[in-house]
This record gives sequence, C-alpha cells and structure tokens, in this order.
Amino acid sequence: MSKRWISILGVVIFFAVVFSAGFAFFYSRMPHSEAEVSIGNPRPDKEVSAASKSLINQPFPHSQLVDVNGSKVDEQILRQGRVVVVFLSLECDACLTESKFLETLLSRRKDVTFYGLVPFGRPPSPNEAAAKFPFTVFYDESGLFVSKMGINRVPVKVFLEDGIIKKGWIGAVQTDKSKTSFVEWLDGLP
Repeated sequence: MSKRWISILGVVIFFAVVFSAGFAFFYSRMPHSEAEVSIGNPRPDKEVSAASKSLINQPFPHSQLVDVNGSKVDEQILRQGRVVVVFLSLECDACLTESKFLETLLSRRKDVTFYGLVPFGRPPSPNEAAAKFPFTVFYDESGLFVSKMGINRVPVKVFLEDGIIKKGWIGAVQTDKSKTSFVEWLDGLP
C-alpha cells in the first residue's frame, strides 16, 4: 500500500473516532427536559395516544414488587394516601441528579410519600439504593409497569391519590424553571 493511501486511511479513521466520541459525549450530556405530559408518551413533542391519556384518573396498575433485599412488597403501600412514584434506573445520571432535588422536598409535605421504582434492568442492592436515592426503592420484578403504562425511559414521576393516577411527568426535574414548577405544584396540593 502506498503512503498516500495509508495517510488517507489514517485521516478517515481519525475522523470516524472523533465523530463517534463526540456523538457519544454530547448525546449522554443532552439535557433531559421535564415535561408535564400524560404517562406513556415517550416523546413530549408528539401527539399523546388515547391509551396514554386514559391513564390519568385510573387506578395505578398492579405488579409484583420486591424491596432491595428481594422480599415481596405489599403493593398496597403505593395505594394509601398521597404518593409520588419515581420510576428510575441505577445507571441514569438524570435520575441521580433529580433525586438530589427530590431529597430537599421529602420533609416539605408530611402527607406526600416518595418511593423509587426500578421498572426494568437489574434490581438494586441495598447499598446501591441507599447510596443513590433518598427514598425507599422497589423493583418491578414482573416488568408489568413497563407494558401497562408504556414506560420506555426514565425518569418518570407519577402522583397517586389513594392509588389513582392524578398527574405524571416524563423527564428529570433539573432546570430552575421545572424545579420551581414542581415545588409550586407540591405546595399547591390541598
């Protein structure tokens, strides 16, 4: 092979590596915007399906939950009073960032309980859950929430009153505007 072809091949490989690395870096750092949309809509900028809209004011679906020790959890705990369920993942940077913000709200309203729920992937260990999230974390052992609610990304937050879905958010609460909006919503609950 001539020196010219080796040089061209080297330049092509260099640009391919730089492009791939740049794409991966910027994609992983993309802001995860918070949007108040119906649960099940993976793209807030797209039309929400009739099935997704129908989840509001409907009972929270049933599933098989386990705690971080692998013990079965009576899911009635999610159906009593006011509950915010945060669907999250251990590997989700936006989930970790948002959990720090949510931690500041845990004592704000004694009548609202926050729980974390890992809907897919591997279950969290007790040490991981305690180190990463300020609230009790459960794992959806059956994976039914993913199919029943159309959840295909995290974080997603769902507000329940006595087991009825009243509100949902897709994406992390990270910007000052979205944090203020979430706090105002929480403070505005009767």
